This record gives sequence, C-alpha cells and structure tokens, in this order.
Amino acid sequence: MTFNREQLKGKPGFTVLEALFASAILALGLSGAVQLSMASMAANQTQQNLDLASGLVQDLAECWQVPSAFCNNQFQSSHNAIVLTNEAGVQFQRSWNTTALSTQGANPNLLQSLQISVQWSSPDLPNSAKELSWQIRRATTPAWVGL
Repeated sequence: MTFNREQLKGKPGFTVLEALFASAILALGLSGAVQLSMASMAANQTQQNLDLASGLVQDLAECWQVPSAFCNNQFQSSHNAIVLTNEAGVQFQRSWNTTALSTQGANPNLLQSLQISVQWSSPDLPNSAKELSWQIRRATTPAWVGL
C-alpha cells in the first residue's frame, strides 16, 4: 500500500513535533507542582518541629511555676539536659538554667530567672541546628508576709 502526499495534506491531526512540545509543557507544569508540594511539606515539618519545641519550653516553664514534688525534683537534679525524639526522628535537646536575681538587702532567692533552651537539628540540613530560647521570672512571697 502506497501513500500519496497529496492525500495526507488536507487531513487534520497532530504532528510529532506538536505532540513533543505539548508533552514538554505538561512536564514543566507538573515539575513545578511537585516542587511546590515538596516545599509545602518541608515548611509543614518545620512548623511542627517549632510547635513541639514551643510545647517543651512551655511545659517546663509551667512546671517551674507550680511547686509540686515532681517539678521540684526535676529542677533539683544536676542533669539539666533532656533529649527527646519525635516520630519524624528529630531529636530535641531541652536545657535550662536557673539564676537568683539579687536585690540590695533582700534574700537572693526571692526573685529568680529561668532560661530554657530547646535545640533541634533539621533533617534536611544535617549541620544546621535550630534553637528556641525562653526566659521567665518568678517572685517568691517573703516569709514576713505570713502566707
């Protein structure tokens, strides 16, 4: 069977070149959508890590404000660094430091400051560490008040 060029000239349809260009444009659009999705997932993981670090800091700060036996025990220990791991495998290291703020002529333990730091490393960038710092103060009621 032989084809005549004159017979094919008036027939509508795509040529190979048109199909190649359409495929390239589609691939370009899909790669942009995939990159946007990957960036969105990375930002979501970063936000989850920041939320977890903030929760660890707030938990310790609230524990410091409440004079319960568990909380007092936690702050009396000499080991003030705790390493926690989330489900994504990110390790969070929480450390704290309490200092007495002295005022003239007063007991130095009446006013105290707590500095809490949570550090974690990003799984995407192994050499980069992120840190969340928090400082809180508390005042103790003096004994002469009678409470």
